[in-house]
Amino acid sequence: MSHAPRAASSLDLLWRDLGGSFAAYARGLLASEFALLNSDGKEFGQLHLGGTPGAELGSGDYAASFEASGRRYRMVVDGEEVLSAGLKGRSLDELEISCGSRIYEARIGFLRNLAVTTYQEGGEAVRLSGGLTGRNYEALFATEDGCALPVAIFLLWHVAANRRRAYRTVSPTRGGRM
Repeated sequence: MSHAPRAASSLDLLWRDLGGSFAAYARGLLASEFALLNSDGKEFGQLHLGGTPGAELGSGDYAASFEASGRRYRMVVDGEEVLSAGLKGRSLDELEISCGSRIYEARIGFLRNLAVTTYQEGGEAVRLSGGLTGRNYEALFATEDGCALPVAIFLLWHVAANRRRAYRTVSPTRGGRM
């Protein structure tokens, strides 16, 4: 297990209970809120999208906020940054994410509704795949990595918040990557 930041320790029980996966289902037509479900279908949290600038995660007594500023993103728990990310290029589909002592690289296929995060040294940490309409997602994450759950939730926010914008910027001849 990698060492997660101190504020993220409130996620430890949830991380263990989820066993490496969760599902997310949009509530309402605009997909501005997602119910997060464990493998038994029991809701363990909600992700409230506030658009690209931010979002809120609530799970029992645990709360986190997501913030975007220019080309940088961060996840904050109890006033402490537990995850930060930045765009690797000019587009939204490649990120470098850091959490604890780990650095991850993420590739997002907005048109395929897929995001894959790998460790810098190799190996997959998180895979987020969504339905055609972007209203449901499944996340699989490394069970031995304490930062993989926050990375998975961050990817859900990033994909859901930026998917519409990605569709508007793709030309008919260019197509999507990944």
